[in-house]
Amino acid sequence: MNAFDPSAPVLYLAPHLRYPTRNGADILVDRTAHALSDHVPYVDLVGECEVRRYVRGTVQQRRPFGNAMRHKQTAAMRTLLQRSHFYLEKFLTPAYRAEALPLLSDPAYGTVMCSYLTTACLLLDRTAPPPAQRLAMIWTHNDEFRWFDNLRRATRNPLGKLAAAFSERWLHAFFRRHAQDFLFLHVTEEDQAGYARHYPGHPSVVVPIGVEVPPEPVPPRPPGVQAVRLLFVGALGVKMNLDALVHFARNYLPPLREHFGAALEVAVAGSTPSPAVRALCREQGWALHPDVSDDDLRRLYERTTFALLPFPYATGAKLKLLGALAHGVPFLATDAVKAQADAGRYPSLIASDPRAWIERIEAVRRDGIPAATRDALYAVARTHAWDASVRHLVSTLQAHRPHAT
Repeated sequence: MNAFDPSAPVLYLAPHLRYPTRNGADILVDRTAHALSDHVPYVDLVGECEVRRYVRGTVQQRRPFGNAMRHKQTAAMRTLLQRSHFYLEKFLTPAYRAEALPLLSDPAYGTVMCSYLTTACLLLDRTAPPPAQRLAMIWTHNDEFRWFDNLRRATRNPLGKLAAAFSERWLHAFFRRHAQDFLFLHVTEEDQAGYARHYPGHPSVVVPIGVEVPPEPVPPRPPGVQAVRLLFVGALGVKMNLDALVHFARNYLPPLREHFGAALEVAVAGSTPSPAVRALCREQGWALHPDVSDDDLRRLYERTTFALLPFPYATGAKLKLLGALAHGVPFLATDAVKAQADAGRYPSLIASDPRAWIERIEAVRRDGIPAATRDALYAVARTHAWDASVRHLVSTLQAHRPHAT
């Protein structure tokens, strides 16, 4: 594995990436490519069906190609038949491989970044240069061992259970053979520790996730306002977010409704809501805002008392947390998010007891959220702006001394 060379361009492989970016992994990839291009000659980003070249923070070229990721049911069936990994079968289609492999053979790229572990299989193709000949990095995005274990336990679908089990088995096989071949980029220390529990000593660094930070936080909330408006934001076709909403509906909504009555309002905003999410919102009387623009989301945050992070298990919550703080909006979260406790400035709360949520909401009804409090929440998010995150990545890579292979 070579050292990072800022004088050479970067090839960035992200077969899951669709535009406009909506989910956390797509946002991370696009924003880091954008910011990283300020530190290298250019970044070539290969998404699901388009290659984009970023130069000095702007898109200089776009080249579409014919490809579409597989449907999740097809990918799950292929995972079973191939004893494979769900992401590999969903994202790494023949068309994507045909686009990526010639680029991998180009010696101009000094660094290759892979989004998700399965994407790194492209570097192991016999037609690609070995990973040791350049710096090869993998964004893990989350603790996949924990992620697929949680999915296997949480889903009632037999096909889903088996696909999750095979994916977890594939992860172990990959790490047994290639744990020392790549530099793994984790977004939290908790994720890093999760991988280290299984494979201690794997080369890795922690690069805190970034967030889009608006010019200023939302206006203060005056004391004495009785309305309680809770907002959940996320990719609404993702099972993790559906599980969070179901968990909230079963365990938090009843005591909140009993205490606050008609003063309580719940809104759900995000991309491509699944039929299950639509049905849940209708059933519970929640306002659903599908595929909202940035301006519409800003208006929702202006009306919001607390952002909701009601996750029964912890993966992917940090971007949602920072998204709320970037607007100066506090959050209510379960203990599953406790790894992000450093971001929990008052009046945000990390607690799984609904009574604690009620007490915190009552405190905000009484005292409001003054400008100074909004500014303190906003300041937390500003330290996680995308350009700051990528500067941290670059300085970490420049200080990193790769092991001999």
